[in-house]
Amino acid sequence: MELESTTSERTVGNVAAASAAAVSAPGAASKGESAGTQKLNKVFKSDFDAKYNIVDINTPLNAYMSGQYKRSYAYYNLRNVLPVVLTNVIDTLTKDKNELVARYGESAREELKIIIGLISRLKYELQTDKPFQQYNGEEADREIWNHFITHLPDDERSFYRACWLYSECYTYRKLYSFVENSIFIKEFDYFAKVKEHALTSCIEDILSLSNTTRRTEKSKEVFEELMKINLWSNRCDVLASAAYQNERIFNSTVLDDVSAIDSFILINNVSEIWKLLDSKPHKKQQVVDIVLDNAGYELFTDFILAEYMIEKGLATKVRFHVKAHPWFVLDTTEADFKWTLQYLSEHSDYIISLIGKKYLQFLDEGKFELAPVSCFWTSPHPFFAMRDIAPELYQKLQESRLIIFKGDLNGRKILSDVCWDTTQDIKTCLRGFLPTNFCLIRTIKAEVLCGLPKGLNESLTQRDPQWMLTGNYGIIHFVDGTREFGY
Repeated sequence: MELESTTSERTVGNVAAASAAAVSAPGAASKGESAGTQKLNKVFKSDFDAKYNIVDINTPLNAYMSGQYKRSYAYYNLRNVLPVVLTNVIDTLTKDKNELVARYGESAREELKIIIGLISRLKYELQTDKPFQQYNGEEADREIWNHFITHLPDDERSFYRACWLYSECYTYRKLYSFVENSIFIKEFDYFAKVKEHALTSCIEDILSLSNTTRRTEKSKEVFEELMKINLWSNRCDVLASAAYQNERIFNSTVLDDVSAIDSFILINNVSEIWKLLDSKPHKKQQVVDIVLDNAGYELFTDFILAEYMIEKGLATKVRFHVKAHPWFVLDTTEADFKWTLQYLSEHSDYIISLIGKKYLQFLDEGKFELAPVSCFWTSPHPFFAMRDIAPELYQKLQESRLIIFKGDLNGRKILSDVCWDTTQDIKTCLRGFLPTNFCLIRTIKAEVLCGLPKGLNESLTQRDPQWMLTGNYGIIHFVDGTREFGY
């Protein structure tokens, strides 16, 4: 379905067009050039920027995040992060080739060479701003993607010209399609070892959190502490730590002194969330949906929070939503979800094993539920399109008392990957997306944010111009859908 053009879409297109028109011969002004054109020429700093119409400015307000703006994280990500991800996948396939052949059979050897070639080509297309290609294989969501690409404006259909959200999603979707359309290694997950390491390397923190959260009381204070732990677990992100070399805040740090990091939570609506969940609903069942982000330690904290809500009567069921296939390196798939519970249940530590078995029992009893896997979560669409693109998913979410969206990507999709004024009211940014009450738990790693008090962005920027990219700041942002849906 073709979506209506928005102001932000037009802003991106207009700036790009103006830049291209003004700089037809970068670096050398003709005698007849105006002073304004000469000045704009100076914006371009390299042959790459000139060739692909990259302008050395911040993302304009109300424009889509895009690689065309050199001072944006979108540009940094497309230029420096995504190519490294693809290179790492190639290195992994090369290094583990014999292991994979042993697992999938000798016939997989030649297929791996072909896939490595396809990934190399994808990397080249990314680095040279080539147009997005249609999907022609057995992809379950082929029609959704092909329709989306076809209806993008002609001048916004390549990696740097498109909205950054679209380019990133396209890259990871194309990457998985190479495996999906193979014959011998269809079940392979490029990122499985990374995700497993994200859990096993944090076992001390998992044990610490496990011991601390046994026999906790029902109170807003305990609930808030668990929400904060859940928030900061979102910092355990491979891409953020690789890009900025930040220290990672693990559970042990948070448990030592939760209040010490309160000033880094820019929006904290836990009291409103507690009030909602602790009140008596009209319905017999009180379902909480969690749209998951990263596997590993963060997924474990999701389980801990869900366990607390079940045991304290804040929810009768917690429904987990996973990605349809490997996504953004660490994102949780159905296989990751099941592997994590199995790993915990079989762990040598008695407490961890007991917790793993308990969560498996919750699944059997229907207290935990793995939602039907939806391709919408791995589509390029912002969430405002869900009602049209995935109406069954939207209707299912309307049954929920609360949806918890985890992580930066879900935050960007909620806000359509637009560079909003940071003081903008979130309901304006939702563009009609409000299936029920929801909260966004996210550490901030991109310049897509709203709902801040006036002046806060300016004071933080004065302290650290790149504060939105570090993951050092977080939000627990609640949006009330109560009046609209009659709870």
